[in-house]
Amino acid sequence: MVPIPEETATGRKVARALSDAAIRGLREGESRTDGSLPIGYGRLMVRCTKARGALRKAWIFRARTGDNTIKMHLGDYPALTLEEARTRARTHIEQVKQGVDPRIAAFEQRQATIEAHREQAALGVFRTLLASYVAHLRAKGKASAKEVEQLFERHVLKPWPRLAELPARSITPEMIRDILAKMIKAGIRRQTNVARSYLHAAFVHGAHADLDPRRAADEAQIFRLTTNPVSLLPRIEEFETTRDRVLTNDELRLLWTSLETVHPHLAVTIRCVLLLAGQRFRQLLRARKDDYTAAARVLKLADPKGKRARPVEHLLPVSDAVAGELDILLKANTEGSYIFSTTLGEKPIHHTTLGSTIAAIATATCPADTRYRPGDVRRTVETRLQALGVSRDERAQLLSHGRTSGVQGKHYERYDYLDEKRAALALWENELARVLKVRRLSKSRSVDSSPRQRIARTPARKQASASLPAPGKTTRVPVHA
Repeated sequence: MVPIPEETATGRKVARALSDAAIRGLREGESRTDGSLPIGYGRLMVRCTKARGALRKAWIFRARTGDNTIKMHLGDYPALTLEEARTRARTHIEQVKQGVDPRIAAFEQRQATIEAHREQAALGVFRTLLASYVAHLRAKGKASAKEVEQLFERHVLKPWPRLAELPARSITPEMIRDILAKMIKAGIRRQTNVARSYLHAAFVHGAHADLDPRRAADEAQIFRLTTNPVSLLPRIEEFETTRDRVLTNDELRLLWTSLETVHPHLAVTIRCVLLLAGQRFRQLLRARKDDYTAAARVLKLADPKGKRARPVEHLLPVSDAVAGELDILLKANTEGSYIFSTTLGEKPIHHTTLGSTIAAIATATCPADTRYRPGDVRRTVETRLQALGVSRDERAQLLSHGRTSGVQGKHYERYDYLDEKRAALALWENELARVLKVRRLSKSRSVDSSPRQRIARTPARKQASASLPAPGKTTRVPVHA
């Protein structure tokens, strides 16, 4: 396309520059050319017509290229001002100079705008990113999925509804900072770091998900993440306190004897936690009847902790004392498949129920400034096993500490350490019997296996502030199935 300068083609004199007054003075059928633009390669005109009894003044760009005449409607005056019309006309003049048809360029720009809007609509929003991460945790069988979902709902989606609907790629570090700052203002400390970690993981998941061929095959929403806005925010160190609290002999003894005052199913469960060297609540409570082999005296737990694609099998030898406690629960929980349950085995006891029960005992038996926490029980057991001479490797196997880290642990080491675990648990039971001042820990107990009892759902905070009842009576603590 070879553009032809208009002054050469028409021989017309250069027009005067248009003004707003001149445009307003146009009558029906009149037109004017703006002389303020460079001469040649096109001209800007305003034409006055009458439609439905009203005058209409339209901007038109005209140019000639060989045998082709370009005529484009730019807009109407005064919606499109004189200066705006000149700016558009200059753009088209430059296109004509470069041999580009302005009509084709305008069409391509409209198509690009439409495509950009479509892509923007297809982008996953912040809410979708968080939901995708929670679904990812559920698909991997992570027990934390529900808690992460609740954390996002409580501290991100509900307090920040407008942020939740923004494209995930438009979330900035400042927005994440404001989310965490709101939590800190509410007096939340460690959970602030927890929220930061899960938000960071959600953005990492979103970036990886975009490159997953399975996701592309499903035509799911994409996020097009280029950065992780959480990575620039520091972890707040003072919110991470490493505890070194361990229970004394008296505290262990009071914890054990106070179990006689709580719901019998909970008492048996906490005794199993103690006898099995302080296993993680969640892992133990997920155990089903099929996971316990009474003949071999082995209880199989699943350890999904960390970035494992599949839970690691965690085998525990069962002593006479633990077998007695498990038999009590198996006889009581006859309807469902869970061992540790207050609903006849239909649902497992929630891990927070054990925590609130232990916390209530600690509240009633310890001064407020030296009160232990549920997590301190696990540390106490391992500390005592260390004092009894159990090696670090054997303790790691017994308590399931990072057993699949490294190439050897991940691919080759498959020894179950059952003999070593059995020996360590025997040492621990002897130590616990010494602390409790009893000859042996196995006793014949029974739990009422009558139809499901209605347990009062007293808030843990209220329960913690209440003193324990006298021995021989049963206090009903909160149970979250």
